[in-house]
Amino acid sequence: MAGLRPRRPPRRRWLPTALGPAAAWLAAASPALAANTVPKGAQQALAPVTAMIGTLVAIAVGLGIAVCTAVIVWGGIEKMLAGSNSEAEHKAQRRISNGITGLLWMIVASVVVSVIAAIAVAYGLIEKPF
Repeated sequence: MAGLRPRRPPRRRWLPTALGPAAAWLAAASPALAANTVPKGAQQALAPVTAMIGTLVAIAVGLGIAVCTAVIVWGGIEKMLAGSNSEAEHKAQRRISNGITGLLWMIVASVVVSVIAAIAVAYGLIEKPF
């Protein structure tokens, strides 16, 4: 029995469990069910707020993408300058992978915000922000 490792219990996957009912609700609900539920006066009053929020989200995502790109470039420069120092090269490689991970999260955030805005427009909750 030497060399055998104990089995780890399986990790619970909470994201598919949480997204399942939400996806089913979105598939079953129709935009026609929510039509004309928000008064035009409320939509017009909230139009500047939704435009401001859309602009702030676009700026935040754009700034996040710019910072992640700068981190990737910085890591590449550090990797080139590391020479034979394996510790510096490892830190630079880690910086590059963190920049790529951040870039992927920014893209996911942009897609999520776009989907939420599209659903809100389809249901007539807000006007098209852009």
